[in-house]
Amino acid sequence: MGETMAYETIITETRGNVLLLTLNRPEVRNALNSKMWEELCDAIDDFDRDDSLAVMVITNTGKCFCSGTDLKELARGEYHPPRGREDWGFAGMTRHYVSKPVIAAVNGIAVGGGAEMVVAADLALISDDGKIGFPEIKHSLLATGGGALLRMGRSMYTKRAMELVLTGDAIDAQTALEWGLVNHVVPAEELVDRAIELAERIAKNGPIAIRMTKLALYDCMDKSFLPATDGWRMMANFDAEIKRTEDSREGERAFAEKREPVWKNR
Repeated sequence: MGETMAYETIITETRGNVLLLTLNRPEVRNALNSKMWEELCDAIDDFDRDDSLAVMVITNTGKCFCSGTDLKELARGEYHPPRGREDWGFAGMTRHYVSKPVIAAVNGIAVGGGAEMVVAADLALISDDGKIGFPEIKHSLLATGGGALLRMGRSMYTKRAMELVLTGDAIDAQTALEWGLVNHVVPAEELVDRAIELAERIAKNGPIAIRMTKLALYDCMDKSFLPATDGWRMMANFDAEIKRTEDSREGERAFAEKREPVWKNR
């Protein structure tokens, strides 16, 4: 076991030149509140600046990787991004380019913003009992905040991406593998060890070559999912438009009141 840092909502541990970062709010399904957002930004920034670290693995305590935004904090008007890092995106990683590889190790369920984190990661493993879903559309919202709509159209077959985001239904681990959302499905008890093993296989290579290979691969793709590009501006416009609709407000009310929404198509 390596060095650990003191945080309230996450746990970090170095294992050689690999950073293991664990989301640690299991009592609320690892929902992202402002404190976790700030601590994730700090940890990710420190990781990217630390020349002794080559790869990061993000995992979770409990059986939910991340359930998205902390809705109770949001309802109180207390949910906000870290000052000075407003454009880093959900969890400090969905809109902020990290120069080194990031591996998501999903223990259980990842939905909403949690699923966005999985898609934003460079590689992903999931426990064999895990699920991934984007339920936003069930509340007349769009999965735009973390760039999943931009990324999935390039990492998986478009018709499968359409089914995932248009139904809002979660898919199981094996389906996530078949559809290209994750690299490996492993038993839950082996998840972290397997993720660390993969990270170590990457980390033994030249650090400059690792960073440049990652950048080159993304640079060869359609770059619209990278920060400050037209794709992100388009997603922001779509998001603002949907949130002005009556249906969007009805979706939020129905969710809070635990009932089926009544859509008005306006």
